[in-house]
Amino acid sequence: MPTTLADIARALGVSKMTVSRAINNHPEISPETRTRILQAAQRMNYRPNQHARALTTNRSYLLGVVVPDLMHSYFAEICRGVEAVASPLGYQNLICSTDEDEGKERNEIEALLPRTDGLIVASAAPPEEIKFYRRIIRDGGKVVLIDRQLEGLRCPVVMTDDVQVGMLATEHLIELGHRKVGHMLGTSASTAALRFEGYKKALAKHKLPFDRSLVRECGFTEQAGYQTMRAWIKDGTVPRAVFAANDPAAIGAMGAITEAGLKIPDDVALVGGGNIHYGDMLRVPLTTVAWSTTKMGQQAAHLLIDLIEGNQTQKAQQIIIQPELVVRESCGATRLMPA
Repeated sequence: MPTTLADIARALGVSKMTVSRAINNHPEISPETRTRILQAAQRMNYRPNQHARALTTNRSYLLGVVVPDLMHSYFAEICRGVEAVASPLGYQNLICSTDEDEGKERNEIEALLPRTDGLIVASAAPPEEIKFYRRIIRDGGKVVLIDRQLEGLRCPVVMTDDVQVGMLATEHLIELGHRKVGHMLGTSASTAALRFEGYKKALAKHKLPFDRSLVRECGFTEQAGYQTMRAWIKDGTVPRAVFAANDPAAIGAMGAITEAGLKIPDDVALVGGGNIHYGDMLRVPLTTVAWSTTKMGQQAAHLLIDLIEGNQTQKAQQIIIQPELVVRESCGATRLMPA
């Protein structure tokens, strides 16, 4: 039989009303008691009656999670982080993938708005495109941005320091002795623009000139990385070192390099970004810049649920998850390390 509120109350020696209030975040319940009850509920696999709960509270207890891509692990891990926080609190997730398509993103959000209590969004929109989201928030929608930001939009954001991502990747290649470092530029999203800014800052820091011919428009998908690198090799101008805006683009580039009969890192050294979970299992393990995507999801869930439950206002709070370099074989550095 499914676990009930009475089961949890008996196990902890508290009243059924106390358990109900803790699960529904009632202000009269202390944080310590609430944590103890929520932990017991999760341990006992308690699942609330969502229909009855929605009728009582006039809420759906559904969170919309809108991401550009679920093919690779990056956004899947973010979604798992959201679930880890939301599920013990009685919320369920509705997840949509937009394929980096701004139009599809708007359609998915319009469909989710009447069905959910709030949204966590990794937007494919350019950073300055805020009218759509400003209207949603003005009309009472609860929104938390994740991974990407939109300039001038007053809402919470959870992201990494993307300028630092670009700097860490580019500086690493420079410190390995490369004086011409290429960059595979991402989409119009803020992550791409900020990582590009970090790339240019690293060049300036090391007194290397910025050369636009070393930058190729790409995107964030494996297919885009493959096509971009294939064309670059065909032109005969691919540099000896390249920073790709994210891991899928880097992995696509690696496929094109290998197909052309070139070697990684001997002919082209590569660094990506995002540390997708199988990057260390490739034939040539991928050097990347990493940050905790699970923590990003957890922080976004906390922010959104606080918004929904009235514990904070829709303000421009920003949480930054710091990145760090993960050195593997694709950059060539491991060959220089002592045994």
